[in-house]
Amino acid sequence: MKYQEEFVGTKAELSDFIKKVIPELFAGKLEVEGQTVRIPADRDIEYKIKYDSVGSINIKMSWENEEE
Repeated sequence: MKYQEEFVGTKAELSDFIKKVIPELFAGKLEVEGQTVRIPADRDIEYKIKYDSVGSINIKMSWENEEE
């Protein structure tokens, strides 16, 4: 299932947001739409950064979930 939250703000607000969520992510405390995000420690993680000079940048992390 996909979850997302969207925000709009200034460059300074974005900086504060990033400084807050990255430590939360790696501490296992980041929540998106009430769902805790957990990066697995037992498998490889694919990560990439994409930049479009028209006006966007994306940082993406992905991994295979174990089948339940």
